[in-house]
Amino acid sequence: MSYSSALHLVRGVKSRLINSGVAADALFAEAGLNEGEGLACDALTLSDKLSHLWELVVAQSADPLIGLKISSPHRLGWLGVMGHIMLVSPTVQSSIERCHGNTRVGLLLPGSRRSVPQQRYDFVWCVLLRSLRCAAGRDDIAPVVVEYNFPAPANAQAYEETFGCPVKFDMPQNVMEFSDTDLVMALPANPPLAEGSGERVLATLARAEPPTFSAKVQALLASLLPKGPPHRDDVAAQLMMSERTLQRRLAEEGTSFTILVDDTRRELARQSLSCGELSLKMLSFQLGFSEPSAFYRACKRWFGMAPSDIVQQAHQAGAQAQALEADLPRKSA
Repeated sequence: MSYSSALHLVRGVKSRLINSGVAADALFAEAGLNEGEGLACDALTLSDKLSHLWELVVAQSADPLIGLKISSPHRLGWLGVMGHIMLVSPTVQSSIERCHGNTRVGLLLPGSRRSVPQQRYDFVWCVLLRSLRCAAGRDDIAPVVVEYNFPAPANAQAYEETFGCPVKFDMPQNVMEFSDTDLVMALPANPPLAEGSGERVLATLARAEPPTFSAKVQALLASLLPKGPPHRDDVAAQLMMSERTLQRRLAEEGTSFTILVDDTRRELARQSLSCGELSLKMLSFQLGFSEPSAFYRACKRWFGMAPSDIVQQAHQAGAQAQALEADLPRKSA
């Protein structure tokens, strides 16, 4: 995991803690998660620091359900479902398997000197579920079952209410199982601004195929973009191959470095603009553009509209959905 994506992870967790009323700055400092030092540690040490952070958050909030509550109000999106798993879980060990028409995603978060608290898994599962819902454009998708390799807590019912499905404890692994229908068939056929990698990632996940080389490059590009336009030689070096080999392997999959950079920027822009969590100026720099005007031109090319219009469209859709949801009880009454 590159430390650019680690920085995204830390900032994302911090912003959601702050939005949940947690005094995040002091807790991050106590856990040793100091952005100013560039998170200069290996992945396992970073993972231990994240586990320490969750221990501190639970102690300060006195709420064992805090991991379920932090991410659930937000629609999250980055590079599809597995992209989020990579971002929230440094050196994560994951498994994907098919089982009677369902897809089971198993996770083992790493720990070197600290055990991983359950609240950290709570947060990761919420991120995964919200990412899937965001990619599908539906908030009613729920797992078939969630399994924890932890003892049953006193408030186990809250887990079923959060995930909308049975939740089992004292299981061999930490697993979230989805219906293949929800993973693939529930995606709208042609939703506005929703075409492309989100559907491909979900379809790949449902078929339990290994990630393509292009997908690995895209994940790396996402971590490099905040530093500026990514260069082919830097990406090749991080993948421990020559530029020629990088170009050849991408060509074998029918794409190129330039196309992947553009595709990655477009998907990140679509997700971020739909969520509306960053200013347009900040988002343009996060996507590696030298100035906001270049981001504006790219949005016109990608989506046929200005970035501000996309944000307004997303806000209007959200307001309409809330109004319909509020009206349902009155109609059923």
